[in-house]
Amino acid sequence: MELVAVSCRTLLVVVFAVAVASKLSGAEPFNAFVRSVREFTALAPRRARAAAHLVVGTEAVGAVLLSLPRPAAAIAGFALVGCALGAFTVGMAASRRRGVRVPCRCFGASSHNTGALPLVRNGFLIVVAVTGTAGTALGGPPAAPGAGLVLGVVVTVLDDLYEVLRDLLPVAAPKGHR
Repeated sequence: MELVAVSCRTLLVVVFAVAVASKLSGAEPFNAFVRSVREFTALAPRRARAAAHLVVGTEAVGAVLLSLPRPAAAIAGFALVGCALGAFTVGMAASRRRGVRVPCRCFGASSHNTGALPLVRNGFLIVVAVTGTAGTALGGPPAAPGAGLVLGVVVTVLDDLYEVLRDLLPVAAPKGHR
């Protein structure tokens, strides 16, 4: 089970570290993220900026907790990122239901409007957080983080992969999905 736990930790550390780094890579990426938060939530500008700071802080703390060698820190990290992912998913689904279609800025400047892909990705990451919690609680011999590293990279570029595949295989997405 340790292999599962370490892979889950690594995957989520990569995903959340890339999410934080992409949003904090400059003033414009962060401001674009604030705008997307405002459009998703219909918050006033100051509240949207505060919410954006809260999201980035939560992502950073989650990545740090999951990076620590202590099982208790990992379980706290899994709980934090699992709850955050649940909140992100509910927010995206609610905005989608209201007809709001804005680019997902989860990993920086994406032109991909929020559709089913971020919801599916978040659902997968929630399963990873729950699985990682179970794996950490059950323990076992030490393991290497290789699988989690590879999957973490794939998850962070999933929107871009989708765009490439959609353009190569026009049947992959219905017309007007953007």
